[in-house]
Amino acid sequence: MAARGDETGRELTPLAPLEWIGRHARLILPAGLVTVPFLPSSGGALAPALPWLVALLIGMALARVDLRGVVRELLQPRQLVPVLGALVLFQPLLALALHQGAGALGLAAPLPLLLLVFAAAPPLSSAPNIALMLGYDAPLALRFTLLGTLLSPVLVPLSFWIVDAGGIEPMQIALKVVAMLAGGIAIGLALRAGLGAARIGAQARAFDGVAALIMLAFLVPLLDGVGLHVMQDPGLALRFALLAILLNVGGNLVMRGLLGAVLPRPTAASTGLVFGNRNVSVLLAALPFDPSLSLFVALAQIPIYLTPFLLSFFDRAPRICLPSSES
Repeated sequence: MAARGDETGRELTPLAPLEWIGRHARLILPAGLVTVPFLPSSGGALAPALPWLVALLIGMALARVDLRGVVRELLQPRQLVPVLGALVLFQPLLALALHQGAGALGLAAPLPLLLLVFAAAPPLSSAPNIALMLGYDAPLALRFTLLGTLLSPVLVPLSFWIVDAGGIEPMQIALKVVAMLAGGIAIGLALRAGLGAARIGAQARAFDGVAALIMLAFLVPLLDGVGLHVMQDPGLALRFALLAILLNVGGNLVMRGLLGAVLPRPTAASTGLVFGNRNVSVLLAALPFDPSLSLFVALAQIPIYLTPFLLSFFDRAPRICLPSSES
């Protein structure tokens, strides 16, 4: 079937709807965020889908990457040392600092656990896509995300071990994270082999649309029943949402502000982006069920899904695009 044209005379292809979604993802994602919580609850029936969806999101990010090439580049000391050092600082060392701070302030449960989960979580899988949307240093965000994902079976349980979190077995966390990571790598490699790097690069906007749809699908089990919990205790929900925004957006802006004096603005902005945006859903899928943690992780999606919209007001850096093999 021949492609039709729209009213502007542009040719419409079968991928046009996905391209439209990709172009408008920064508005579609927040719309889904305020809609999905009020869908009928499944009563927890969708919860087993979370680890699979985490693996799929990781796979979607890795499919857009020349994994072997990026790994070879990361193994160069000038690339590996600063990113690895930052990840150790952002995860286990931050976990220790927040844990000690929570103890010094006498914070009651579940706040110490929520702070620990934020610190232990690896960078968000979609951080490179967000960096591209906002014109930040997307290759740097990619290096952070890829290395953080590959090292998550080590850094995530290490963050819990270093604070001696009671009742949580780091080795069990490591095994569950390894399973999600292995699934994500397999999906990413299969997509890249099946579609080809050239097609993925040429249809980058449509791929953005597919990623946005998967992120919306991810919200369904993650936010299942959250609307009811929010209405039952709106005060608690508000406090958890404010904590998530403070950690994500606040941490993002503080980090980029500190680095802005010594690094180029896009580089500082990307570092702040990966510091504030964490894949906390990995921890939800890996840890024993805790209702407070479930509510916090659900509400932590607010700053994550609003990031492209909110940060567009804070930065006017020139657009920086990845090469087609990394876009």
